[in-house]
Amino acid sequence: MDNLARALNSEEVLLEYGRVTGSEGRFSMVETGSAKMKATKSVSCLIEPLTGDTVLISVAPSGRCYILGILERENGGPASLVFEGDVEFKAKEGRFRVAAQEGIDLVSAKGTALVSPELSINSVQADVSIQHLSFFGTFLQGQIQKIKMIGQAYDSVFERVSQRVRRCYRWVDELDQLKAGQLNYLVKKLMSLRGKYSVLTAEEDVRIDGDKILMG
Repeated sequence: MDNLARALNSEEVLLEYGRVTGSEGRFSMVETGSAKMKATKSVSCLIEPLTGDTVLISVAPSGRCYILGILERENGGPASLVFEGDVEFKAKEGRFRVAAQEGIDLVSAKGTALVSPELSINSVQADVSIQHLSFFGTFLQGQIQKIKMIGQAYDSVFERVSQRVRRCYRWVDELDQLKAGQLNYLVKKLMSLRGKYSVLTAEEDVRIDGDKILMG
């Protein structure tokens, strides 16, 4: 470590102001008052340099040149944080918050994972487009004023289904079929079955019971 410290101290570094004139791969072309050189962004300089930026650079006698920071940017252009490898943000204590006035975009070329014991989303309007969705949970509760769904097929399998509505309307253009072990209808007032043709078939008994039975 002592030898390394002496080697670093023996190499004097010059600090200069410069202006970015372009880029070549991972290098930025920087022009100072005395020279033009290729500079590499230092690890601590998080913002990606753009053409026209005024930067602070360090120049070593060996020719190595690093951009230490972005000092000024013309016309208030966008700021981009660019990393070469994996990036991790940690807040060991307290909360981590991202806030923006105009909006937030989260884009990934591969997968996005969100892990949290609690998740809260509050939005006035949301548009979700998912090709394939799988949901696994133990309890789902919702309060919705209106639901409108359009699809080609709907399949559901439940152990028990309970529904309670004030009014129910259904329109079936072709076939409405029900298969049940037992079927029981309880109607308080009027029960009406109408059709151009009606067929009632039983393998054993057919029973009709009422105070009056009118046929015809």
